[in-house]
Amino acid sequence: MRALWLFPAWLCLSAPCQAQALDRSPLRICDDADEWPPYTYYVRKNQQQTRELTGYSVDVITRILDKQRIPFRIDLLPWKRCLSAIDNDEQYLMALSASKNPEREKQFLFSLPYYQTHYYVFYSRAKYPDGVNVAGQADLGRYRLGGVKGYAYSALTAVDKNAMLRAADYPTLARMLQADRFDLFAEDYEVLAGLDRLGVTHIVDNPAIGRMPLPGMPGNAFHMIFSRKNPRGAQLQQLVDRELRQMQASGELEQLLRRYVPR
Repeated sequence: MRALWLFPAWLCLSAPCQAQALDRSPLRICDDADEWPPYTYYVRKNQQQTRELTGYSVDVITRILDKQRIPFRIDLLPWKRCLSAIDNDEQYLMALSASKNPEREKQFLFSLPYYQTHYYVFYSRAKYPDGVNVAGQADLGRYRLGGVKGYAYSALTAVDKNAMLRAADYPTLARMLQADRFDLFAEDYEVLAGLDRLGVTHIVDNPAIGRMPLPGMPGNAFHMIFSRKNPRGAQLQQLVDRELRQMQASGELEQLLRRYVPR
């Protein structure tokens, strides 16, 4: 398990500070071990993965928690384990990127949305040299659909997600597509492009894999999520939402995003 501890310049130890309502004790955050670039991922140096985390989501939460002088640590875990740990009020109180669905809304508290991705359909050019006939997400049901284990695909409301053939991760998803285990998959374009840039996958830049925007789909909103069972979860949600509103109004959110997702 790789981890990163981040501390502000000083820790408040005085009695008046400790008496404040805001809990400033060290905070543990988890996110997906498979990385989620350009939002959360490890820095590469000389094409080698380091232990340093970066990305838009890391920058946003760092600005928020440093401003409030809350020390924090981010661990990248298997996604299901991360969600389970937050839900069960174990070591972790929040995660940086999750989409909404009814089940998750029962389990977690959600921040305001602070970025969005866009679904693209990916398919084998060898099998479909003229492209696939997809005019909307309902048409995905006419094909054998692939996906990644543990991902909710919340925006794909017209899709039978139980019928998806699930891969362990994105590189395996691409290999299964090219091995004709399924016909196509619909995923977040920005993330796959980010993984390609890191050298983790070869999907967006693979001439053997065709792609097209999934018609009729709005942006896929992502949120930070917090524990419902630990009272600090609600406090963190309120803090993050307040700061996100301020960062949105000042243009800071847009400025941070454009470092990683140019127009």
